[in-house]
Amino acid sequence: MDKAKALVQSLRKIPVLKGLSPTHIQKVFAICEAKNLAVGEVLCLKEDESNQMFVLIAGELGIMSDDNSVLAALTPITTVGEMGMFTRQKRSATVTAIKQSRVLVVDRVSFEVLLRADEDMRVRVYQNVIEILSEKIMSDNVRTRDHLSNRILGEKEVRSLRRMLNLAVASLAEKSGTSSEEVFDDLGKRADELPMHILVVDDEEDIRKLLKVSLEEYRVTDASDGEEALNYIRAERPDLIVTDIKMPNMDGLGLANQLLKDYPHIPIIALSGNVEEDEVKGHNFVGFMEKPMRIEAFKEMIEAALQRDV
Repeated sequence: MDKAKALVQSLRKIPVLKGLSPTHIQKVFAICEAKNLAVGEVLCLKEDESNQMFVLIAGELGIMSDDNSVLAALTPITTVGEMGMFTRQKRSATVTAIKQSRVLVVDRVSFEVLLRADEDMRVRVYQNVIEILSEKIMSDNVRTRDHLSNRILGEKEVRSLRRMLNLAVASLAEKSGTSSEEVFDDLGKRADELPMHILVVDDEEDIRKLLKVSLEEYRVTDASDGEEALNYIRAERPDLIVTDIKMPNMDGLGLANQLLKDYPHIPIIALSGNVEEDEVKGHNFVGFMEKPMRIEAFKEMIEAALQRDV
């Protein structure tokens, strides 16, 4: 009985069931089926139909990438496929048990039958769905607004730099007695001959030395923390920044957040042996590499970052 009460309490924490009466929760509990998952067992596959909602009550589930690495870990009490029951969208990712787990399974058809039979329950559930979708839309709008704002700032800076370049070329052409086209051609040839500039930010001197040696095809400069890096960037802007996360004075997250405001067009790669990739998501990084890094994979990430669209 105590176990059943605990499961009912778990159901009450599900956003789509928020505000339901104890009687309603009992009705939902009655249509649930318990399922045990062994480590590595797949709960649902990407592109599957969303015909079931899962409630993790014990263990740990992983949201998997296409290459079968764990993008995020889910712990109790978490739902999988909650909104898909209503939107009919297919599964956006494969979910696998990364620890021995136990889930409650709510079948979509059974749940719809339950809602049709109880108007009060149906109204409350659909109010919750509207609230959840509204919050998601607002959150997406904020992210879109911030992205556009940063992009506009970047485009303004690019336009300003282009105007300065045009003025400098015109002045140089006038002084040298050549045409602007000839000056541009000469500058273009020289630019092609110059290596891309990478700023490495890390409080470990050995790491900075290693990267300078490993990335010899680029021009590599270095800084020991975020504050020193910002001072350097204000004087000379690199094409790419590689930064450690855990550092004194200003860490990598603080640096990334400041760069998002001041220089949003400069790509940043995070490098760390102390944090997981999930911990740096949403902080303006175009890539993440764990220490100790595989140099070839790291170089591929750097090249992709340098070739990305502004």
